[in-house]
Amino acid sequence: MTAPPSKPVAIPSPGGYLESMPKTGPDIFHYADYRQYLKDWWSWRKRTSRIASFRAFAMKAGTAPSLLKDILEGRRRLTSETVLRFTPAMALSEAESSYLALLARFGNARNVAEKNEAFAEMSKVRRKLFLKFLPPDQYALWTGWHHAAIRELVTLEGFVEDPEWIARRLAPAVTPKQAKEAIATLVRCNLLQRDDRGRLRPLESAVSTEYEVPNQVVRHFNQEMIGLALTAPDRFVPSQREIGGLTLGLSQECYDRIKERIRIFKEEILSMVVEDPRGSEIVAQLNVQLFPLVQSENES
Repeated sequence: MTAPPSKPVAIPSPGGYLESMPKTGPDIFHYADYRQYLKDWWSWRKRTSRIASFRAFAMKAGTAPSLLKDILEGRRRLTSETVLRFTPAMALSEAESSYLALLARFGNARNVAEKNEAFAEMSKVRRKLFLKFLPPDQYALWTGWHHAAIRELVTLEGFVEDPEWIARRLAPAVTPKQAKEAIATLVRCNLLQRDDRGRLRPLESAVSTEYEVPNQVVRHFNQEMIGLALTAPDRFVPSQREIGGLTLGLSQECYDRIKERIRIFKEEILSMVVEDPRGSEIVAQLNVQLFPLVQSENES
């Protein structure tokens, strides 16, 4: 997943890590839903301990025997106080305990503002752990729209490392020469690497530039993608696309709030993609644009 104009957060999935981490339990930083994390943790605990029971857990946590069961089954919520009691019983580190508290805030938020605030804090933690910010010498990824598309194309089942096949699969199509050069560039810049079987794979699951980088290469990339969006209604039937817009009159404060909401929305979209346990079947581009239609008095 490539997202040059912003700092997305990746929150992978609830549920897909138990088999890969049988000794240490599911990684809490891969979750956005505290209840799903606790369900996976409890499943792992029962697999790895012969004495796992709600009563035994409650004795360690100093809580009622039914509390964890009620939270898992949705009858009660996880609170900050409960997090403090669960932390030693689950053998969580300080960082893990803090993140579990954030998950509780996010899941129990009473309104959109509280939910966004909690999600933003979760995003900061996730960015440091899982998102790779590219240095300028790797900005070759954004020198042409097809570079980013090919980086995602290699993750599809049935990918064929043949320039003609790649060129035909892209929409709009590129030349085989462009496809071949793009592969070479991505490998040279360590944006693609070969696995043990020689298949191309992205080195990082999600990459980005730093937020609002004043770089001409990234600007050109965004302009290219906006250009592709212009022709999308002619190239795809309505069932294959979603395009719309709003013309608004609003205050500067509201404008800035919308910008922040867009950033959070993009992070949530990226979370949905990363937490999807199924393999990639489609390579798509999501554009979100917000820009003035009227200049300020000073600008004019």
